[in-house]
Amino acid sequence: MIRTAFLAAAVLAAALPACAGAACSRAIVVPASSLGRMMTVNEASGEVGGVYPELLRERGRRAGCEFVFPVVPRARAEAMLRQGEADLMVGAVQVPERDQWGRYVPMIGTEWMLVSTDADPPRSTEELLARPGIRLNVVRSYNYGPAYLALLARLDKQGRLEYVKDPQTIARKMDIGRASYAYMPSNTFAGALEEAGLRDSLGQRVHYTRLAGIPPSTSGVYISRKTAPDDAAQLAAMLEHLSRDGELLARTRKFFTPAEMSSSFALPRGR
Repeated sequence: MIRTAFLAAAVLAAALPACAGAACSRAIVVPASSLGRMMTVNEASGEVGGVYPELLRERGRRAGCEFVFPVVPRARAEAMLRQGEADLMVGAVQVPERDQWGRYVPMIGTEWMLVSTDADPPRSTEELLARPGIRLNVVRSYNYGPAYLALLARLDKQGRLEYVKDPQTIARKMDIGRASYAYMPSNTFAGALEEAGLRDSLGQRVHYTRLAGIPPSTSGVYISRKTAPDDAAQLAAMLEHLSRDGELLARTRKFFTPAEMSSSFALPRGR
């Protein structure tokens, strides 16, 4: 098992067109919810697309791994990995609670942005907290680490926090003046604007602003600790190669403007 995993990783690192090593033992379950262009969900048909599913399907065909994408709320995705009902959670930020049930593979650097139509938006967490009459809208179950959660706790105590189910809801609310600010990756919100049919209208008025007080992080994929060891090794090798070759970031950039990609950056190659 260990020899096979190392062989698969070595071949992947050499960037050959196909992967060596054993195929996955069963279909790999990846819970799907809207993440902008990174993962798109057609709720009517159940069809799942976007950058992550496309790349996983492509790499999976080379490695002999099939991926299936059940459509579930984001919070349910975490529960599925924790309980061993799913294998991968994509587009995730590493936090200690998730490390208890998953192995984290960083894919790209990320710095979440304050999203608004404000011509003079706050530029720090303290400035945001001091600004009167605003409400921050956030997606339930999004977790950007301790500083983010501390900000939410303070806003919630002030009665200025509102949770919603997905980024598209925030986009629609912002379009009609019912949401002052949001906080998420810029490309996630840009993808939500597109899905909501608002990219050419609201999208022209939106600003993405760095918020001092919350540090940059990484965005990656969690592999459930309950996934069979051989499968987990195969998946880790595949994901690590995908991170190193830069294809995830390159493909994402095809869909967005530089401003819409301001949250994302390449990780150091020698990490």
